[in-house]
Amino acid sequence: MSQIDICYIVSHGFAARMVLQTGLLERLVKQGKRVGLITPDANDPNIKAVCEASGIQLYEFKNETKRWSNQYLQMRKYFLEDIENNVALLEKHKRSRLDNKGNIKRQALTMLSYFVYKLNKVFPFIRTRFKKYETKYLESPEADKFLNKIAPGLLVATYPVNLTEGTLLSAAKRLNIQTCIHLLSWDNISCKGHFPALADKYIAWGPIMAEEFQSYYDISQDEIYQCGVPHFDAHIDVKKEPNIKPFLQKLGLDSEHPYLFFAMSAPRFCPQEIDIVEWLGKEIEANTFGEKMQLIVRPHPQNVTGNMRDEKWLGRLDNMITERVKVDYPELVDSKLQWSMKQTDMIRLSNMLAGCSVCLNSGSTVSIDAMMVDRPVVLTNFDPVEPLYYWYSATRMMDFPHLKKFTSFGGAPIAKSFEHLEELLKMYINNPKANWELRQKTRYMQCGENDGHATERVCKALEEILSGEKVIA
Repeated sequence: MSQIDICYIVSHGFAARMVLQTGLLERLVKQGKRVGLITPDANDPNIKAVCEASGIQLYEFKNETKRWSNQYLQMRKYFLEDIENNVALLEKHKRSRLDNKGNIKRQALTMLSYFVYKLNKVFPFIRTRFKKYETKYLESPEADKFLNKIAPGLLVATYPVNLTEGTLLSAAKRLNIQTCIHLLSWDNISCKGHFPALADKYIAWGPIMAEEFQSYYDISQDEIYQCGVPHFDAHIDVKKEPNIKPFLQKLGLDSEHPYLFFAMSAPRFCPQEIDIVEWLGKEIEANTFGEKMQLIVRPHPQNVTGNMRDEKWLGRLDNMITERVKVDYPELVDSKLQWSMKQTDMIRLSNMLAGCSVCLNSGSTVSIDAMMVDRPVVLTNFDPVEPLYYWYSATRMMDFPHLKKFTSFGGAPIAKSFEHLEELLKMYINNPKANWELRQKTRYMQCGENDGHATERVCKALEEILSGEKVIA
């Protein structure tokens, strides 16, 4: 007999946001479900506090470190993917060569892997043999024992490309435990490589993700639930009753004046983005966008922590701060989960987006966040100082599969230069409804209905999967 009805695996901070900052798991508890959460860090203060307050059973599971695990993770895309026809994956290969010129071992592994990829195109059975090997590689007595102890009725993975989540999904399959994949982000299918293990059912954000499940994994439409995005429900509530003033005042901005919102990416993706941000700060001070226009710059968690951070960027950001230009650092918590955020951060972000005149970024999920609160989006994917080699240039990101689809609907224009960026910003400042229909279509294709009931639909989908009875009309 199951001790837990529904158990989510949370191995990434953004997955924690999706299930904990939305009330998703709390709603399931209130519906009488026994709910659990598996994480590699049960001492994460945000996760621990929410679970204790909501009656969610918290479990810690760390995948055993296997021999050659790092090499396996680096090489698997060469066995499984058509990397030459996927810019996001080919970029990883190119950068491995370019960024490790002095590392003979890494260079040798990359060259060997690419040779395997070419060989695989001639002899497809290599891919089949590797998939069988991967199934064996994922076997873990530790994972079997762990799931047997919890005995969940339904195990839900949020980031299945993660080796730990793949290991647990694989164990669940061997133990005849029902499984579901509920992805934390829009790029996981097309840009992260094939998942090591699949599931019985799938929860998609909207039409694009549902189609990707079908095209990448040949999953039947009957096994996919289009539910929207739970953590975007907060945007709908904020849009109805915004509370922007206190957040602006805390930053030291005039809450009665307009502002632009720039959500940054890591230097790894847009090496000269800091130059665009600095240019924008100077233009704000020069009244290019009006005497009252202000600017909020929000670094990505990757700018602040991890191996992609750049200390020079942080110093340059701090030097930008003036009466009308402020930096809003994300509220990270001390955790082993990547990008684990404080519970209050989502509401703050939502309000700041709801009040901005335009949201600028280079292709992060914030683009969709902004569209959920009906704010115009401008993408800043150009190299402002000097043209960079393609595999380093910010322009390459627009060829990543998920971003190529996103921009294809015309709802998020791409600035090509400083002059073009100024033109686009003035267009939206003067006409906030510009490209309105294109923006609505873009949002729908990514997230489905923008009605604030995504969390409710996810709960109904989970209930149906768990019980096997139809509860979604």
